[in-house]
Amino acid sequence: MAGLFAFSLAGLGFLFLGAIESLSISTAPALLPPPLLLRLRFISALLLSSLSLLSSLVSSLSSAESAADPLGPSLPLSSLTAAAPFLLYSLAGLLSLPSSSLLVNPFPSSLLDLVLLFSFGQEFLLFHFRRKDLDGVENRYFDLLLVPILVCAISTLLAIARPRSPAPCVARAAGLAFHGTWLIQMGFSFFTNLIAHGCSVHERSATNYTIKCKTHEDYHRGRAIATLQFNCHLAFLMLVGAVAYGVLAGRTGGNAGYRPLSKELQMTDASPSNFTLDSDEEEEIEAAETKGTKQHQDVVLPVVEIESANGSH
Repeated sequence: MAGLFAFSLAGLGFLFLGAIESLSISTAPALLPPPLLLRLRFISALLLSSLSLLSSLVSSLSSAESAADPLGPSLPLSSLTAAAPFLLYSLAGLLSLPSSSLLVNPFPSSLLDLVLLFSFGQEFLLFHFRRKDLDGVENRYFDLLLVPILVCAISTLLAIARPRSPAPCVARAAGLAFHGTWLIQMGFSFFTNLIAHGCSVHERSATNYTIKCKTHEDYHRGRAIATLQFNCHLAFLMLVGAVAYGVLAGRTGGNAGYRPLSKELQMTDASPSNFTLDSDEEEEIEAAETKGTKQHQDVVLPVVEIESANGSH
């Protein structure tokens, strides 16, 4: 149950970070000011990274007492490389807040995003090279976990390139939420009865475990179930995103960003139903005819004046 608690707590933390990220780009800042959202983001990241560091140290010390598992003490320490950059990001962000008096020159947002990008990169490398047992079904779950981590890393890189665009924040919020739901799924799939049929967890210590199956078919079934669960989480996330977008679009109004084609269409008194594509061509033809008539009159009038002058003589 300790593993289930750790995965669930980490998943809920990432879900909360994704919710804060989504609130920062929606209409919610009218209720929650942006400084408060930034403070919540950095405090949540600080708590999550601190708990991860503490859990790694405690697990390493407890595994060191068991001489039967030589890998037990070293495995938890590998997660320190991913948790430490997140801790640095949260501390730098808290010191950079306007209400903080500890730092005269706060860190720019681009520098904070660069630290966050490095943190996601470290986490990606940690789970990419985490292969103690090549035949374990848990490797499939960790491989699929790389997808939301990569989404978070790419969106953070785009946020550095385009800091005013809301698209990277939307993608990062989706990646953080997906990261959290998949961690919770991993906890239930590893340490509860929801594990694939014919497979079981073999624990050498609290952090050194593998999921083994009885037959070769059971291994294939376990990996296929992991892929199916991943697709279900992805579909659920897309459904929630579509519903949230519909709610926000309904509140802001569908024509809030509408702009007329030109100032002439906005100033005209004619009905839009009388507008045709031929109207501009007819106006050009009438203008050309009027101009030609005027030029003809300018040529004829002097001749008339000359003839009238000759008649008087």
